[in-house]
Amino acid sequence: MSKKNNTLINNQGGAIIVEFAFVTFIIVLFIKLLITIAEYQSISGKLDRLSYSAAGIIRERGRLYPHDPELNQQQVDQLKDLVQRALLNSGVPADNLTMRVETLHFNPIEPPGSRQQQVDEHKSLSFSTGDCSPVQPLRGLVALSPLSQSERWVPLYQVTICLPPPQRYRDLMSVSPLPTLKSSAITIGR
Repeated sequence: MSKKNNTLINNQGGAIIVEFAFVTFIIVLFIKLLITIAEYQSISGKLDRLSYSAAGIIRERGRLYPHDPELNQQQVDQLKDLVQRALLNSGVPADNLTMRVETLHFNPIEPPGSRQQQVDEHKSLSFSTGDCSPVQPLRGLVALSPLSQSERWVPLYQVTICLPPPQRYRDLMSVSPLPTLKSSAITIGR
């Protein structure tokens, strides 16, 4: 009888199978987590590139719209469509993409030689195609505007693109609401 008890204690064949199943489950879960994080970072990088490109388009829009010098909502909607198509071409679903474009213009320097920046409230506008707010509003970044050689403050433009996190990431990390993927790019005007 004692021999049978000793063989049951020493027989660990079943324990190896249980350990293998447990370790395999942990490894598969870890790989899924790594793939999800890589997808999240990939989409974030694509948004960074697209926001930088969109900011460049806003800066150079004088060549695209030579008869319409002021930025308007129609131009922002066209830019959003362009960004959506670029995301779709890279394999990212862009149905819930939102965008905000902010402009910051300055009044002429008065008195001449003064270094004070006065924001032109009539030309400084904000256009949105949904609920998307930048991490830092453009009005808080007034100091980024350089003074040109013609003694005027150069206008600033900020493009912010927002996209909900990938579905797999939301499924895996469903403990708390996940922040929206955001990317902002700032450029100076011409």
